Amino acid sequence: MRKLDRYIIATVIVGALAGLLVVVCLSFVLDFVSEANDIGKGRYTLASAMLVVALFMVQRAYEVFPMATLIGALVSLGALAARGELVAMRAAGVSIAQIARSVVIAGVGLALLAAAIGEWASPQAIRMAQSIQANMQGNQVGLVSGGLWARDGRWMIRAERVTEPTLLTGVRAYAIESTELTQVITARQARYDGRVWVLSPAEMTQISPAGVEVSQREQIRLGGELSPASLEVVSVDVQTLAGSELARYIQYLKSNNLDSSRYQLALWVKIAMPLATVVMLLLSVPLVFASVRSKGVGQQIFIGVLIGLAFFLLNRFLGNVGLVYGLPPALSALAPTVLFLLIGLWGLRRVG
Repeated sequence: MRKLDRYIIATVIVGALAGLLVVVCLSFVLDFVSEANDIGKGRYTLASAMLVVALFMVQRAYEVFPMATLIGALVSLGALAARGELVAMRAAGVSIAQIARSVVIAGVGLALLAAAIGEWASPQAIRMAQSIQANMQGNQVGLVSGGLWARDGRWMIRAERVTEPTLLTGVRAYAIESTELTQVITARQARYDGRVWVLSPAEMTQISPAGVEVSQREQIRLGGELSPASLEVVSVDVQTLAGSELARYIQYLKSNNLDSSRYQLALWVKIAMPLATVVMLLLSVPLVFASVRSKGVGQQIFIGVLIGLAFFLLNRFLGNVGLVYGLPPALSALAPTVLFLLIGLWGLRRVG
């Protein structure tokens, strides 16, 4: 049975990764067509655009991981069914539950891979892609590790995070006159009001030959040359943040009595993603065995594709509905996974 386990696990993993590769390649082509419109801006070349799209594909792979692995697993298990290997396993006394166990073990390995991509690979790839876009297209914003630098007239502004193009958090602004630092402003956030950036609450430090003076302000208005349009290229989609970053930022928002529901939902989605990968692979087992009985492998694969798309769309839909109607983030993020788990268990009972 150990050899059979290894055979099934290897078959499922190879098929799932192949399915993921196909989906990512299709996404690359579609995204590159859109990105090609920016070629020629500043020093942004064809090679730069291809590199940027390739980096964005790391996040795309993470987003479609459950759906793509379901499709790949259906193809690989369908190939076993077409060659009669699944029938031979059943004739040798191997139960469907035992085969499902091997598939779930493969799913756990793929789930760990999905978690690693979401926690480490994707956030770094997104930042690299945004940095290349900003630098090559001549943007007035420079992205560095742990934040960004931007120039607004005589002010040099550093922000820990671009939550959205009109909102910066963890802001520090430096006023430089004749190569000398004259003012430093530190603020929890900066919001664009349509004309200037409003920093609040803020601490201003005045530096002069007479000494240093520090004062607290409810808000400070500065700049006007740096527009939100310049920050769109480096604005952070919460879905691309690492789980550890989301957890820290949620704690920051709660400690300052700010709404954190959007970030809590993103964190729970990250928690649910590896679980969804295992559930999708579990679903492949009853689909394939149903095809063995009906002699319709292609039909079952098509149904699997529809199931994967349904899961992807339902996940997005419930997330948006949860934010609008104030549903618990954990419920919005985990409900699709639990629903499809119940469907998978019901399917196993039907074919068992």
